[in-house]
Amino acid sequence: MNEETSGVWNIRVLNVKTGETFQDTANILVSARGGLNQISWPDIKGLKDFNGKLMHSGAWDESIDLRNKRVGIIGNGSSAIQIVPAIQPLEGLKLSCFARSPTWISSSFGDAAMEKMGMDPRDTKFSRRHREYMARNPDKYSHFRKTLEAEAAKLFPITLEGTIERDGAMALFEAGMRQRLDGREDLATAIVPKFAPGCRRLTPGPGYLEALKEENVALITTPIQEVTTEGIKLASGECVELDVLICATGYDVKAPPTFKVTGRNGTTLAEKWKPYPQSYISIAIDEFPNFLLVGGPNSGLGSGSLISVFEAQGDYVVKVIRKMQRDDYATIEPKAERVADFSQYIDEYFKRTVYTDDCSSWYRAGKTGSRIVALWPGSSAQCLEVLRSPRWEDFVFETADETGNLLRWLGNGWSLTLTGGDPSWFLEADVVDVPEEGKPEESEFYKRRPFSY
Repeated sequence: MNEETSGVWNIRVLNVKTGETFQDTANILVSARGGLNQISWPDIKGLKDFNGKLMHSGAWDESIDLRNKRVGIIGNGSSAIQIVPAIQPLEGLKLSCFARSPTWISSSFGDAAMEKMGMDPRDTKFSRRHREYMARNPDKYSHFRKTLEAEAAKLFPITLEGTIERDGAMALFEAGMRQRLDGREDLATAIVPKFAPGCRRLTPGPGYLEALKEENVALITTPIQEVTTEGIKLASGECVELDVLICATGYDVKAPPTFKVTGRNGTTLAEKWKPYPQSYISIAIDEFPNFLLVGGPNSGLGSGSLISVFEAQGDYVVKVIRKMQRDDYATIEPKAERVADFSQYIDEYFKRTVYTDDCSSWYRAGKTGSRIVALWPGSSAQCLEVLRSPRWEDFVFETADETGNLLRWLGNGWSLTLTGGDPSWFLEADVVDVPEEGKPEESEFYKRRPFSY
């Protein structure tokens, strides 16, 4: 809860093992919980009536032995795509895969980059000798990382409707899927989508298509009518008896934190995020001063490095804290108008992308809704540019000074560099890199905006 009069957060922390609680306070509260943590159970009649073992892919029960069991798995997203090939070879297992819609199985991420460096994309278990070589040659390691990162970032055009890259990816992925299905036209008809690649999360899925061809696996696309005590009843009337039912149905990405967060005027985050979460560039929320997000709504990526985005968000949080410390501010909060602007931008941006194609995806509010709540509205490169330099004019500040002099932060004239620091630090400041004369293509760069909307 935010204590408006004192400008601090009052936090009640629960020890889940003992049930005991304790109180704490903080000037700034950072939520870095991400979006993939609240299990989403399928809304299927009778689910809790199942007499066998029921579990979710996000809360796997390691004590269950699946050998010699009749196992059903609901879903064919990234979780199911990993689970199916892992359990299919188990002794005596009979596996029924219930797939509501088709899904794209892409080529493995980074393959093109590995080939560009003369490496085998299948050889990803680097030897100790190779790792030691990279440690002794930081330039080589940097080149390796940059090549992989650049290849991932450059996939961005496949997310835009009407691009050559989008059409090329669709043809490439379909050809790859059909090759791996090896003539099983029944499976290809059932699982190769008509919607654009990327509408649902792209997953390479090593071994998934191959597992579907095995004799102990059945792909079932007939809609589920209900779950019974003995298994699953299909819309066709057929009943599939099961010993174990696995729900690989993902997470509720639009849900607020499981803990209650109360901002200004008693507004809770759960109330604020109805019907879906809105924020200022995925970092902050109006009416919730000194509350910052890492991995907040619309933080995810359809291409590029998500780790780099989380690191940039962390850097942004540090910049906010430093500004508040240096300029003697008590609170910082995004303007409501800027939150509304970002929300409008999100709606307009995604209209021209593959993410609003006709598919069911956890990227959306409600999986089939039109609002994209999980993805950043742009490329990873653009996102990093946005986060690099905060626009302080988009925020409302409250000073911590009670005297009325808003320049009190100037201090007493001293600098810590005079007492054990480096008083000549300015001589080592970064030098501006000016393009050389005679290189108009470089000079032209400075005439363009770093990114465009």
